[in-house]
Amino acid sequence: MAWDREFLYDTYPRIEEAFSARLDESLAPRDPSVLLQVVRELGLRPDSRVVDVGCGEGTYAFRLATHFGLRVLGIDPVQRHLDLAREVRRDVVPEIASRVSFERGSATRVPTADASIDLVWCRDVMVHVAHPEDAYAEFARVLRPGGHVVGYQVVATDLLPREEADWLFAVMGVVPDSADPAVLDRAIAVSGLEVVDTIDLASEWGEWSEEQEGRASRALLHLARLLREPERYRAEFGDEAYDVMLGDCRWHVHRMEGKLAGRIDVLRRPGGG
Repeated sequence: MAWDREFLYDTYPRIEEAFSARLDESLAPRDPSVLLQVVRELGLRPDSRVVDVGCGEGTYAFRLATHFGLRVLGIDPVQRHLDLAREVRRDVVPEIASRVSFERGSATRVPTADASIDLVWCRDVMVHVAHPEDAYAEFARVLRPGGHVVGYQVVATDLLPREEADWLFAVMGVVPDSADPAVLDRAIAVSGLEVVDTIDLASEWGEWSEEQEGRASRALLHLARLLREPERYRAEFGDEAYDVMLGDCRWHVHRMEGKLAGRIDVLRRPGGG
């Protein structure tokens, strides 16, 4: 739209307050619990076997065991994550602790037998996998016929300029192709897994966290400070830590801008009842 003096200084001021008030109304964004709702709708029986790929400190492994009575193997390539998860496990009630274990593994090397798993849970991992087709093929290998994958990740959108993506992905350990929705779609297609549903969350999780905790506005404030006085923070924490913090702040801001978008994939291995 071309600049219009009359609209900008006469028409728009008459509606600006109402427009702003409307934008203050929540669009009821979905929150991360939608992932657990997806699992609930699968109707898994108690004691069904689950692999939590990229389990980190075990947060969702324990939730899956607690909410649904599932037996969960959390796998992660980072030893520190496994150590922390096992430490948490020692403080969990025995009924839940007995259902959860942790081992070294990755999206392309899942330490379980063929056709032995009912659910593969994979959150915020695929963007770090160099060859997602290998990961989905591995998921298909370990799943029983009729078993499911519930995966979540952030993908790049057409709004993210290439130069911004190059810097951000390098700092955050993201494989550029693996953040491309088309690449993921092709990887899923050749894996033999069926697509049950693909849920486009766009900026919803970012909006939710902003409404609940002010996370995005805090990230924006931190970003402004990092950019205004970089040497202050580089001197105290080092160049590498500075770049990671800068990348993390930009990641949260880009999610709100629509340059990055959340996506849930619900997949199924053919066969079964």
